[in-house]
Amino acid sequence: MAPERVACNHPLMPHAQCLRVRDVRYADNGVRQGVGEWRIFQGEIDGYRHEPGLRNVLRVQRYSLARNGQLPADAPSHAYVLDLVVEAERVR
Repeated sequence: MAPERVACNHPLMPHAQCLRVRDVRYADNGVRQGVGEWRIFQGEIDGYRHEPGLRNVLRVQRYSLARNGQLPADAPSHAYVLDLVVEAERVR
């Protein structure tokens, strides 16, 4: 999780500020294997409160919001829930 939110395009909120995220991969022994590219995350993570200036590595659980095989037409397709804060670092 990047330490600052960024402006993003959201159809219902003209001045939306979104989180920036990237995947971090770890080996079974806990050694960091690599990181992905930064991308915009339009949504929230249940149980997580973003604090400006704090970079986090989070483990999250993702759940489908499909019901009877159908995705909601006007809502996100997945819910994200905080499972663990792996790292936290204050940045300037």
